Amino acid sequence: VRGYWWGHDTLEDKALREAKKREKDVIAWARPNQALEEKQEYTYAPARIRAETNLALNSSVFAKFKSGPATYQYFNKRKWEPQWLKAVLQPEEFLENLERRKYARLVSSQMFLPERLMALGPDLTAAHFLCHANCRVRFRGHQEWTELGNGKEELNIPDSFVKGWYIEAIDAASSRLVYEGFQNMRNLQHLKYLDLSYCENFDEWCMDRISGEYADTLEYLNISGCHKLNWNGLEIIWRFKNLKTLVLKDMNHVENLPLICLLLLDVLPKLKIVGAEYMDLKLLEGTDYQYLMDEDYIPRLTEGSDAEATEIPSSPLDAKENDVVTDSTAATAR
Repeated sequence: VRGYWWGHDTLEDKALREAKKREKDVIAWARPNQALEEKQEYTYAPARIRAETNLALNSSVFAKFKSGPATYQYFNKRKWEPQWLKAVLQPEEFLENLERRKYARLVSSQMFLPERLMALGPDLTAAHFLCHANCRVRFRGHQEWTELGNGKEELNIPDSFVKGWYIEAIDAASSRLVYEGFQNMRNLQHLKYLDLSYCENFDEWCMDRISGEYADTLEYLNISGCHKLNWNGLEIIWRFKNLKTLVLKDMNHVENLPLICLLLLDVLPKLKIVGAEYMDLKLLEGTDYQYLMDEDYIPRLTEGSDAEATEIPSSPLDAKENDVVTDSTAATAR
């Protein structure tokens, strides 16, 4: 029989209170029986992730009554009215609420699941999540893409942790990934290729998240047609230290796009930007270098005593051999 004492807790109450405290702690996933060289463990904060998701869901029934002004606003705007009546009297607000509820359902479908992480590990967790979100992935050492569709009803990848399955490329073009969904794509230490073109929900918040996750490994990034992304999202691309190719097609809505491209090239000289016109050749008009704008322009050597092209040695050793041959030829001539 469980008894209660005034001013004292039972052992069950203490255990329950300790369990609630542990729920707020971070969880860690480490490779079984082996420590990673790059990181000893991967850490996540489930309580923080759930709180972040709840901000977008706003699923609490009493959220609208959390304060006096919120309660007054609820009754003053007649939000208690049935939806059919609101659709007739206030169609604009009805459509806004409808879109908000659709987005909330989308966020809830991409929620982070700690149980899946603990069972699969970071890479396989991301693979299962992305493939069920109409995306595809390619693992390190594999040539084919892993995806659902084309008659495939099941994924041909492990459903528990297996060493050696590392995601190297992600194709999420035209997907409906949201900010909260990127929590399922963390700690991908071997990711080099990322295609997020024409993602309708990809904005500067999502860019900030991936720039923090894949800053050291990403080599290819495609964000073409992401119309929610503006100049403040593009300027942080400098964080990708090893980025080699950046695709920016259909991004004419971005303010000062040529200037941003030039600034990125100043920070990342080896970067190749595709799809953005950042070189204004009209600046050459009326100058001594206007001939460079001609389509049939081909650089040529000017005529003169130095017109003959000398062979450039490919290595210092070749240069020494040429010097020896030249000296021997001169000695023979003498």
